[in-house]
Amino acid sequence: MRPYIVIFAASLALPTSSAYGQESLQSAKDLYASAAYEDALKVLSRLQVSDPKPEVDQYRASCLIALGRTSEAEKAIESVLTANPSFVPDPAEVSPRLRDLFTRTRKQMIPDIARQMYLEAKVALDRKDRDAAITKFEGVVRLIDSEESMAGTLAELRLLAAGFLDLSRAMPAAAPAAASARNTEPPRATKPVKAPEITPPVAIKQSMPAWFPSDNAARQAYFAGSIRVLISAAGKVESAEIMRPVHPTYDKLLLQASRGWEYQPARSDGIPVSSEQLVQVQLKPRQ
Repeated sequence: MRPYIVIFAASLALPTSSAYGQESLQSAKDLYASAAYEDALKVLSRLQVSDPKPEVDQYRASCLIALGRTSEAEKAIESVLTANPSFVPDPAEVSPRLRDLFTRTRKQMIPDIARQMYLEAKVALDRKDRDAAITKFEGVVRLIDSEESMAGTLAELRLLAAGFLDLSRAMPAAAPAAASARNTEPPRATKPVKAPEITPPVAIKQSMPAWFPSDNAARQAYFAGSIRVLISAAGKVESAEIMRPVHPTYDKLLLQASRGWEYQPARSDGIPVSSEQLVQVQLKPRQ
């Protein structure tokens, strides 16, 4: 079961000097256009705090690529997509290299973002929060549909999300609280809402396929990777995906073996729910 990610937003007070007041995204664009990439980055870094927008990180990535700092550019793009998975840069404002980097990073991130959104939607459904469940499941379906290249990879997840979306819509809407004009009693203190208690899945059957390397070099080498499995509320593996390749030959065997794995399902307040498990795999040299 993947841990929930909590993001804290901090508000900082900035100096109100005339220089800061005149800074804008357009001034950063002008600096970028004049090849003053370092100066543009300084403006964009301050705008990240005072006026955060996806376009700010987009131009940060452009400046970083121009300076040869590709790994930092990827992190800037990841920040954009984490905050707004549906964001697509204007082709007229980005270089082909940045467009390709956006496309590649998006393909890498969308599966994880979609699965995290799905898990959050399931938690909302399990606690019978109809409106939140509908909104979140709609977000999952919309996100998968927006990325055509993910249609095959995330087909099963979309099917699950669409099914639970229909189930959420069929739930009765919460009855509005009855208001009484004659009721003069002070409102009663309400108990704080308790977060659901999540327990992870436990493997019952998770046997690894035998490894018979065909050459001496492979027999003496160490390989490591990981596979992610989507586990149903019944404890069956509904789908599997290689997250970090182990070995081209072994990856195929691993995917086949995962279809027969069984688990005690994850639970939310004691109720079985769908979940994900990231399984680390190591192939050690034969002695």
